[in-house]
Amino acid sequence: MRNFSIEFKWASLATLAALVWMFIVKSLGFHELEKIRYEVGLQLLFNLGLVVFYWLGIRQKKKEFYNGVISWQRAFLSGLIICIMITFFFPLIQYITFNQVTPNFMDILQEAMATQTKMSLEDAQNYATFDIFLRNGITNNLSFGVVIVAIISYFIQTKNMAVPVVDTTSKGKQNKNNKRKK
Repeated sequence: MRNFSIEFKWASLATLAALVWMFIVKSLGFHELEKIRYEVGLQLLFNLGLVVFYWLGIRQKKKEFYNGVISWQRAFLSGLIICIMITFFFPLIQYITFNQVTPNFMDILQEAMATQTKMSLEDAQNYATFDIFLRNGITNNLSFGVVIVAIISYFIQTKNMAVPVVDTTSKGKQNKNNKRKK
């Protein structure tokens, strides 16, 4: 588990930031009927903020675990682990948001969908459910995370990594023996 402590740290910080973000969005009134239509845009804005957590996590892994030298594959794997951990924590954030922060969020969203679009109330009730939000959130987190991690890994990888050359021929041993004789 020590190998993944850096990834766990940054996934936990991103999860905490998501929870704080939900409280901020609620306190600014974006969970009310008049402003709920901006919820998707605010979620996209937070996803852009997640880029910082991915960047810092992969960068810390490069500096502390790989001693400043990291390949694209290792950077991508580290970022992918952060992404999977964030996705694993996502249901907890959704549960807290929809049961503690704004317990009537789905009702407000359904009403907004029925009044502000041409959707019937029955269709809105079928579309805006906790299960659908959870599934969409998980797939969005994974797809966004994988793409962003691939891009970040490209920029964080160590450029022009030198491959160590190991001399396994007998000439290497002969040169040492020749130097001793002199």
